[in-house]
Amino acid sequence: SFSCGLLAGILQAGLFNPIDRALYLSVKEKRPFLSRANFETPYRGFLQSISGRALSSGLFYPLEYFFLSRLPADAGPWANLLAGTGSGMINALLLNPLTAIKYKIWGRKGPQTMLKESQNMYNKGGIRPFWNGLQPTLYRDIAFGGTYTALRLEIKYWFQLTPDQQWMGNLVAAAIATIFSGPFNLARNTQYATKSEELRPSTLKILKELISQTIGKPNLIDGLIHFQNRLRIGWGTARVAIGMTFGQYMYERLMWTAMASRNNISVAESEVTKEAELRILEHPTRRPTLFQNHENPLNPSKKNV
Repeated sequence: SFSCGLLAGILQAGLFNPIDRALYLSVKEKRPFLSRANFETPYRGFLQSISGRALSSGLFYPLEYFFLSRLPADAGPWANLLAGTGSGMINALLLNPLTAIKYKIWGRKGPQTMLKESQNMYNKGGIRPFWNGLQPTLYRDIAFGGTYTALRLEIKYWFQLTPDQQWMGNLVAAAIATIFSGPFNLARNTQYATKSEELRPSTLKILKELISQTIGKPNLIDGLIHFQNRLRIGWGTARVAIGMTFGQYMYERLMWTAMASRNNISVAESEVTKEAELRILEHPTRRPTLFQNHENPLNPSKKNV
């Protein structure tokens, strides 16, 4: 499961790195997302931080699988919310130092390695810079993870989505979760942009400033436009929604391929996947992902681990 998540993370990170960097620079420099300056050297720091990028992009999926597969089968839809919340919380705690280093590299004018950047951060601020953004990252990942996992599996159940249609449920769930967790993402990016030798602004201060600036606009329309621009509702929402949908698809395909290979079954030539999915959709309370039932659908005599 972890290996599949790591590979899905590498693919996702490589594909979306230019957009991620442009979004970060647009928030840091307070300029439009499509500004040309945001897309100069789009892969700066990527090779130096490939391990951290792969983990940050792909760790959520195996964590979600871990929690969902260990919760009671009759726990109901609240189990999905708890699984997503737990996945987001652990993801944030494990990866925040790596993410802080990555964002510092993104803000540099010249190339920089993770080791040199981490030494520079430590020399200027001790361990404090490595924990910049931790509080809003926890809030963001808990809000996002819980909303995403609960919604995507509820949408799947409500509309009885087939495996070929599930990407639509994932896309909608990721978009809603991104908007819901957006204020914490703004606070996170602002704290990551804080210089190593300076004290970071608190999450509450950043959110109060956002509200004050929004209310201070001359009319409601201008206020909503400012709010939308600061939270990057639009480009940022689309990036996360598409990225999560792509990563989820790759992770589940890789998991199915690994399970089929282990049991000497060709997924491409069989209808087992779809049959297993239909059985899951009929379950009245539990809405697990396509391989989270207690028995291995590719080989019912074997248990998933």
